[in-house]
Amino acid sequence: MEQNNEGVIRRRRSHAEILNLLSEYSKTNGSVKQFCITHNINKASFHKWQSRYKTKQPAGAFVPLQVTSSIVLFAEVKGIKIYQPVSAAYLKELLA
Repeated sequence: MEQNNEGVIRRRRSHAEILNLLSEYSKTNGSVKQFCITHNINKASFHKWQSRYKTKQPAGAFVPLQVTSSIVLFAEVKGIKIYQPVSAAYLKELLA
């Protein structure tokens, strides 16, 4: 903990604490202002945490993808642009 010129004690939170606070906030329906007052958090710090931690996914993470059709209207594979309908199998062959 650090103390600044006004005598207010600043607390440095760990990565896990920040993620817990962001998770807790996402489950509430209250405002950011009220949440910050309740948990003694600077509002600017909270917004910085949201931008820094909330949208990050682990490096190399896979995102689920569901293919609904086997026809592609436009594709670019290894710099080759295809402007006509082609099957997914054809595109797979281009990648090999």
